[in-house]
Amino acid sequence: MARRREFSRKVRGEIILRATNERGILVCEGCGLVIGRKPFEVDHTVPEELVTDKSKPLTADDGKLLGTDCCHKPKTKNDIRTIRKSDRVRDRDRGAFKPTKRPLPFGKKSPFKRKITGEVVPR
Repeated sequence: MARRREFSRKVRGEIILRATNERGILVCEGCGLVIGRKPFEVDHTVPEELVTDKSKPLTADDGKLLGTDCCHKPKTKNDIRTIRKSDRVRDRDRGAFKPTKRPLPFGKKSPFKRKITGEVVPR
């Protein structure tokens, strides 16, 4: 498994400067909430697990400044869900899961089907 890429100090500084408003106050790039001295995170725009070409260096366009409570926690939760789904799809396509030996009754892979009238007939 490849190592996670982190933003350099220079790139982090560029992202923080971009998120600063005209008064010099930090603003969340996700929702526009004034962060001020509240905790914040510089987060990857696209989750690092989903990036295919990790040879390119990270730029300021690859990240954004998010408030920890307002945007970062929900985004991280959603990112984890997306990453796990892509892992399941990849594993299914590679044949990691064996097909079930006992299909659901009257499902698509069952040898029988049930008509609307309730009658059971072979497929």
